[in-house]
Amino acid sequence: MESLIRVSGRHRKGHQTMKPIYITKSGKLGTAAQSHAWTSFGGASGMWGTLTDEQYEGWEEAAKKEKRRRRWPAGRRLTGQNLFTEINSHQAFLGLPPFLYPPERPAFTLARLGPLLTGEGRGGATLKLGVPQAPEGHVLVFGARPCSPGRRYCDKFSYVGLLPAQKGGVSEITTLYYERHGVPPPGSRVIILMQQQVNGWRDIPRRLEVVVPLRQGPVAQPKRRRATAAT
Repeated sequence: MESLIRVSGRHRKGHQTMKPIYITKSGKLGTAAQSHAWTSFGGASGMWGTLTDEQYEGWEEAAKKEKRRRRWPAGRRLTGQNLFTEINSHQAFLGLPPFLYPPERPAFTLARLGPLLTGEGRGGATLKLGVPQAPEGHVLVFGARPCSPGRRYCDKFSYVGLLPAQKGGVSEITTLYYERHGVPPPGSRVIILMQQQVNGWRDIPRRLEVVVPLRQGPVAQPKRRRATAAT
């Protein structure tokens, strides 16, 4: 396993935490979450050689039921080793135990979450997610840096953490987002991705966004007219 060197990132104005950057011996750069994902993948990949023949066959049969991945070249199929590594790297990323036999693909319910809500708090804009019903498994939250309100395309997201438990039908993600990207300024657009994980399987990410409202000052009180003396 490659050793990692921690380097402090730049200090962002208005944000007190430091962004950790990790450099591997091969020269790869990444955040703490990316480095953790690489380690999880490597650990799951190394476990493949410890299975029994019965377990190998189970993963191969499960892989045959899966469609080819969208970004894979035409003609390349998913193997039992690919599926085993994928599911168990997801498990390791969240600190969950591995599966030695392939788990059944679950029915995902992420579409029920939303909308993304914002309001005013003591430290700036709050970010809350509507959760009418607690989803099964875990929900990973990824966030992009605050951007201009007119921006629509975004492909740079960072992992900010797991969706906290809901209270009163909403889940507070303000702190998670602040710790990664700082306080979004008024008028900026906040874009997040959510990805549900159940038994190592992950659903297609779902995108939600909201524009932080501009701060409005106190309502001006009409000036009182001075009473004039009668003549």
